[in-house]
Amino acid sequence: MNGQETTQQAQTDAAAVAPAALPAPPPMPVAPAPAPIRRSPGLAVVLSCFPGLGHLYLGLYQRAAVVFFSFVVAIWLSEHSTLGILVAGVVLFGFVDAYRQAQALNLGLVEAPIAAPVGTAKGSRLGFGLFLLVAGVVLLYNQFYPIDFTFLEDWWPLLLMLAGVYMLFAHFRDRRRLQAASDAASGASPKEY
Repeated sequence: MNGQETTQQAQTDAAAVAPAALPAPPPMPVAPAPAPIRRSPGLAVVLSCFPGLGHLYLGLYQRAAVVFFSFVVAIWLSEHSTLGILVAGVVLFGFVDAYRQAQALNLGLVEAPIAAPVGTAKGSRLGFGLFLLVAGVVLLYNQFYPIDFTFLEDWWPLLLMLAGVYMLFAHFRDRRRLQAASDAASGASPKEY
């Protein structure tokens, strides 16, 4: 065998051993990421004039409840002790925290609220808009036909009970949706509850 035949034989053997290169699959189309919801820090601060409302606008419902109840406790303490400065402290904290949370949400430093998935503001805007509409109707009606709110002195715990029932209902509804989504993804038949 001469040198040229040996080189051809080696190339043939190498081609037989090495698998043929498969063409690369075409790239999968990637859906563009939904644009994040922009929240106005200025509007959050203005709405925080009523403690907790700015956080409600941002979709941070637990923070809104904490700020509001802190404000109520601060008012109660100011009436029953010399801790009146707490009212100003809670209001100032509400302003600053609403502004910072809006900025953090816009920059993506804080995870968006679960109630309003990233890319859709429907849940947050619907709840907030409904709250503003009901509050506006009640306040406007009160301007012309004063409403006697003294019954709330005795019945205010009912509001806490209704909020608790709503939270339980929302928990089980979300749990059922997640279970149905995971069943659909795995191909299993949905369970009956």
